[in-house]
Amino acid sequence: MITIEPTFNLRENPEFPHKIAVKSVDIDTFAEELLGKLSAKQKLVVSGRFGVSGREPLTLEAIGKSLNITRERVRQIEADGLNLLKNSEKSIDLSALVEATKEILAEKGDIAEDKTLSKDVFQKFFGKTAQSGRETYLMELIFSVAGFKKLKGNKEIKEAWASNGFDQKKFRSVVSAAEKIFDETKKLYSEEDILKKIDNQEIFGGENRIQPEVVLNYLSLSQKFGKNIFGDWGKAKWPLIRPRGVREKATLVLLSRKKPLHFREISQSIEKMGLSAKKVHPQTVHNELIRDKRFVLIGRGTYALREWGYEEGTVKEIIVSLIQKSGGPVKKEDIVKHVLKKRKVKKATIDVNLSDRKIFVKEKDGYALRNTK
Repeated sequence: MITIEPTFNLRENPEFPHKIAVKSVDIDTFAEELLGKLSAKQKLVVSGRFGVSGREPLTLEAIGKSLNITRERVRQIEADGLNLLKNSEKSIDLSALVEATKEILAEKGDIAEDKTLSKDVFQKFFGKTAQSGRETYLMELIFSVAGFKKLKGNKEIKEAWASNGFDQKKFRSVVSAAEKIFDETKKLYSEEDILKKIDNQEIFGGENRIQPEVVLNYLSLSQKFGKNIFGDWGKAKWPLIRPRGVREKATLVLLSRKKPLHFREISQSIEKMGLSAKKVHPQTVHNELIRDKRFVLIGRGTYALREWGYEEGTVKEIIVSLIQKSGGPVKKEDIVKHVLKKRKVKKATIDVNLSDRKIFVKEKDGYALRNTK
């Protein structure tokens, strides 16, 4: 059996109080040594599937064509090879890597998304960042041989690796608690707020209390939830979590900028924020927003969200509405302040509208409506 002596990573990581063992061998050498027990055909299939020896990972179909066998036969040879490696004495000592993987999984609740775990373990074990997808495939080969369980992705959970300590009941309890919160409130929550909400559910108390990082990992693994560009959590199907149309994307832009924007600026921001892989045409944005009651056109091409308190109508109509609601004269400074909250106009525009003597009359206490006299 070959044992690789570890060196030590002198870079301190605040998340790990102890120093992390780093292997002086590269991942390719590690993987090649691991396959030493396999037959020639098994080694050819497994190395092809996981990209050993510097090659890119191949599909079942590609390997089948090269060997003139069916995809199912390739799958069977792969499974037999992996089972042999799991159940026989290995040509390389995996104990240090297994321990590194177990530590990372334990911090996440004994489960982690497949590609995330591969990158994290690679960084911790080899002391550097994985430079290609091939390296993460090689890590998955090692996880499989080391006995970690691969969970296939489905409608409930993303593809992941789990250790023997993974508690499915605990995972489902956290998912159910979060789903109940989102379904009842219909609200998005920041990371801090959703953690507080779930903690208040008291799913597990005392020593069994679930750590915040575990809760967040469970939420990220569930197919039911997602985060938007602001880091807010919600149901994955909600438009403000995974926006599909121009209107939802425009809403996220306005929420991000926290102020009214011209439709051309909205279209540019949709592209800059990575909300659309395609070109976003300004006129398309204008056409979509003007028909949606969630948006208010407050100036020449400038849109705001109705929830911010903006109203439809001309400046004159807004002033009339204010005076009517006040039940009496309104001071000019209050009119100006109110209109500027509702419309993006110059103060001179407000003065012009107030000068309409057919509608407004200036009194000692402010402006009133002439037709109420």
